[in-house]
Amino acid sequence: MRERIRAGEMGIARARHWLSRQAQDAWQLFIAPGIAALLPWSLGYRWLCWLSRHTKLFDEAIIPAKNIAAQSLGLDAELFAQQARLIILLDHCDLYLSLFRFWRKGRPWHVRCRGAWPATGGFIAVTFHYGNGYWIFSTFRDVGRQSGTLYAQREPAQFRDLPLRYWYGSLRIREVERVAGLPGIFRPHLRKAFDVLREGVPITALADLPPRLAPQGQRPVRLLDQAVTMPEGLIKLARSCNVPLVPFWTEFDLEKGIRTLVIGDTLSPESSDIALQSLANILDTCIRATPAGWMFWPEWPQWIADSAAVTAG
Repeated sequence: MRERIRAGEMGIARARHWLSRQAQDAWQLFIAPGIAALLPWSLGYRWLCWLSRHTKLFDEAIIPAKNIAAQSLGLDAELFAQQARLIILLDHCDLYLSLFRFWRKGRPWHVRCRGAWPATGGFIAVTFHYGNGYWIFSTFRDVGRQSGTLYAQREPAQFRDLPLRYWYGSLRIREVERVAGLPGIFRPHLRKAFDVLREGVPITALADLPPRLAPQGQRPVRLLDQAVTMPEGLIKLARSCNVPLVPFWTEFDLEKGIRTLVIGDTLSPESSDIALQSLANILDTCIRATPAGWMFWPEWPQWIADSAAVTAG
């Protein structure tokens, strides 16, 4: 009897924990950023700033990130945490801003763009796990172009205990596909990427993948004064399709709530080492400008260690 009671109590505790996690995800992924998207931006941004200062949203990711960033760059850990929370909230809010203004073209006034894409032909638009790149897809649509997007493979089983995160990710991918005009391209099935590029259509992809996430083709670079590695897969893809690389990134004015999408100069894929170091230099500048904008701080210590093993081997 006692064992049955104990098993029942454990089951109730697990159920409560599961429900608590779903409630937290519903609040931080859907409700809190959705409220900001429904308000005039002056009020919506104030709401996001208040949440960043007075709540513990996304602490699961922010706490390890702030400790690593503070140790790496000698910055104020609590200010980093507030800014990181704000940038994550902005990233989620962008989805609802796009959904709620689906009948409009272009971007909200507080998301600006500097630079221009190549006028014709395919290319790989390269960015990083930094900032908020959601609105970049609208810049292609502004000039009458479609774009493809490379994604990591995702399966429902990976989110068995976190269904709301899976649903949120699926919603986000569908909205990107609507704005971009083409279905997503999921690794490792890259044959579609070859076809899209050879048809003269640009694709977007992320360059800053550590050895843990992209073990093949890692090449040495300098990033944040550390010797690390980054994968050359995108460089080789561009070279095989005879298309250039075009970096883009986000610049923040967190005081005013204004973000600027920056389209950089075209990079040649002929030399993997030169192209990768050029991308690493851009990422280094971005991180130093707004450290809280980089989403991969939790990966950084292992990234350094794994890179040393790659280069030693």
